[in-house]
Amino acid sequence: MKYLKLLVLVFIVLLLLIFVIQNVGQKITLKFFSSNYAFSTEMIVVLLIAMVLGFLIGYLIAGFQILEQRRIVHVLNGEYKKLKKEIDLLRNKDLEEVELKE
Repeated sequence: MKYLKLLVLVFIVLLLLIFVIQNVGQKITLKFFSSNYAFSTEMIVVLLIAMVLGFLIGYLIAGFQILEQRRIVHVLNGEYKKLKKEIDLLRNKDLEEVELKE
């Protein structure tokens, strides 16, 4: 699975690299909300910024999911230890004591 992820990542980077190489030197104008916030730059800069932002957002989302899963594992481990201790206490009691309490 690790190698598959690496292979997919390399494939995506190669596709982006080919796309960028084919579009080198093209100027684009970006406008935000109106013509007052417009600027011109090369397409390669915009593509690289978009790619980096996409990777960062993906890693942030994955990081939050990992933290949530760790929290769930911590809670479940606490419950497991509590139940294991209870079972161990019940195993050490005589069967007659357990049957009398029920």
